[in-house]
Amino acid sequence: MKGEDMLNTDQKETTSTPRRRVIWIGFGAIAIVAIAVGLWFGARPSSRPKPRQHTPMSSMADMAASSNDTSTDAAAANAELQVELGPDDLKKAQVRTVHVNVRETSGTLRVPGIVNPDEYREVHVTPLVGGVIRQVPVMLGDRVRRGQAMAVIFSSDFADAETAYLAMLAELEADHKKLERTQKLVKLGAASQQEEEDVTADHAAHEAHVRAAIAKLQVLGASDRQIAALKQAEQVDPNLSVPAPINGIVLARTANPGLVTNMSQELFTVVDLSTVWVMASINEKDFSTVHVGTTATVTALAYPGRVWKGRVVYIQPKVDPNTRTAQARIEVANPEESLRLDMYMDVAFMSAGGKGLTVPESAVQAIGEKQYVFLPISDSEGSFAVRQVRERYVNRILRKKVIA
Repeated sequence: MKGEDMLNTDQKETTSTPRRRVIWIGFGAIAIVAIAVGLWFGARPSSRPKPRQHTPMSSMADMAASSNDTSTDAAAANAELQVELGPDDLKKAQVRTVHVNVRETSGTLRVPGIVNPDEYREVHVTPLVGGVIRQVPVMLGDRVRRGQAMAVIFSSDFADAETAYLAMLAELEADHKKLERTQKLVKLGAASQQEEEDVTADHAAHEAHVRAAIAKLQVLGASDRQIAALKQAEQVDPNLSVPAPINGIVLARTANPGLVTNMSQELFTVVDLSTVWVMASINEKDFSTVHVGTTATVTALAYPGRVWKGRVVYIQPKVDPNTRTAQARIEVANPEESLRLDMYMDVAFMSAGGKGLTVPESAVQAIGEKQYVFLPISDSEGSFAVRQVRERYVNRILRKKVIA
């Protein structure tokens, strides 16, 4: 095995490459890692690399200085770096070797997020009639059930609709009795068929008027029980209840007794928090990683150890010109309602990375601002070639680094 051998990124050729070794070296508190494989520079493996001249590196400082040298091409300089250790240094370094493996890998993208209500489960309650608010039996934060009265409004419009309904109902009852009498007279020959037809037409018209009056009451918010009670009532009831549209929590309230309201004024906001949206800010460079359907795990500092799972259901089609990010909407089940609105969250997206070379995380050494691994040269005891890690993906579970 030659230290200068290079690997191809092509999967077929990668899987056929024999297992190689990496080593790491300890100098007190500083660990230098040595890896028995070159980086993926896109070239195909050759049986024998061309000879190169190596520059001995006597110290970590020299290596850092070399890594920060911007006057030399990065790839060429990286290929020429070499560390030379004597026998005593090798003994003190406690050199150990590990194998580089080809494994399935995945990448993790972490971004900040914030909890928003599910806008499809958030309802702004407005009255269907104008009037004066008489009662408000609910408070901020109260849980309400669908159909529960949230406010009672005294409305002259509603009273007029009730009066019109009762008038139409009375006319219908009178026409019904007239129709019955006419039908009996027709059987006795005391009335003509034409008279029966005229009375029948008037009866049908009054039936239509009653149905229209009932529909208007229903549009204004009257329940079937309230409409049925009008028949037995001695007078109309001008008080109309504003019902809760869904099961949820009262998030906002502007209604107070004595307030004069109209149909365009919002009185309450009711939200169902059993499902929430976590809005995550995706950087422009990560658009290829996150898409609709991508799974995500959500965590919060308020609940250590707890994890919520969700998936991306929508990504904002427009990029914010100031932050160069787009908002991804993650739908998260929240049955216990532990996630509160506007909480800050940590969102992690998992994406498949295919197959790649992996080594222990400790096998990568930071020198200056770059990451390096060290390759033992098989025909030269104590010689180690330096290879820069161009990009890495850390597997969250296996804690391995991929040399890309």
